[in-house]
Formats: sequence, C-alpha cells, structure tokens
Amino acid sequence: MAARRGARSVALERAVAAQLWLAAAAIEVALRVWPLPALLARAPAARSARMRWFPAGRGHLAEARLDRLAFRATTWWRGSRACLPLALLRGWLAASAGHDAAVVLGVRREVSAPFTAHAWVEVDGEVRGEPADPATAFHRIARYHLTPQHHLTPQHHPTPQHHPTPQHHLTPQPGGRP
Repeated sequence: MAARRGARSVALERAVAAQLWLAAAAIEVALRVWPLPALLARAPAARSARMRWFPAGRGHLAEARLDRLAFRATTWWRGSRACLPLALLRGWLAASAGHDAAVVLGVRREVSAPFTAHAWVEVDGEVRGEPADPATAFHRIARYHLTPQHHLTPQHHPTPQHHPTPQHHLTPQPGGRP
C-alpha cells in the first residue's frame, strides 16, 4: 500500500513538472512575440480565481517543491539566463494561489561592471526564490503586478513626486480676468 502511494506521488510530481515545463515553453514563445507589458496584459490567467488549480496536482506538493520544479522547467529552456521566465512563472504561480505577486526588473548598480539586467519576483512584499535580496546589487527599474488592484497595498504603488503647479494663472488680474 505504501509503495502504491509512493508511486502515485512520483507520478503526480511528474505530471506537475510536465505542466510547468509546458508553461515555461509558453512563456518563452510569448516573450518572443510580445513586449513584456503587452504579454502581461494578455495574461489575465494569473489573476483569475479559476486558474488556482494550475498546475493540476499543485495542492499535493509543498510550495518549495513546486518552486524547484518551476526552476527546473524554466532553466531547461534558457539555462542560467532564465531569470525573466522564472520570475514570470513564479509570480504567476504565487498570484494564482492568491498571493500579492509582482515581477521586478532591475539593472546592475555597479557602473564599473558590464551592463547586466535581472528579473525577480516579490510575493506578498518579500523577494522569493533568490539567494539574497537582488535590490542590493540591482536598481529597480520596473515592477509589474500580477494580482488584482484591490489586493495591492500603497507600498506597491510608488507615488509620483508632487510638483505644485504655478498658481499665477489663478490669481485675479487687473480688469477681473483670471
């Protein structure tokens, strides 16, 4: 009985891995077809409660195991340069599980080093799946939220710098004209 349960667990994990591999393939194709903002606008599935089932069987795997399978799926396609597809897949998995998720893009802070960009995911305001906080080595240049607006907290929306508009056109001028 235990052997059958173990075999079922292995089969379930392989099924989840295959689905993640296909999702990573779809991300690779989509990144070649659309610019990132357009791709994210076309991918509302991450925000859909109906997609919480994907990948089928995810509820039987620990979150850390699901993350390792996503890592393997994306690096199969791009090797060590898989940060953007991996951030998209990780973010999509987190958002579809009901978490506040955002994909963040950054460029290397050190000007003496060659230009390097990196993508990572922040889940519920915390960096996920990175050995260290990428913000120490990379300057954030963009953040794309994968969750509905009503789940976002003010810290996720940088407020624009307030520049008061000149008021001289609102003061009455001689002759009664503003």
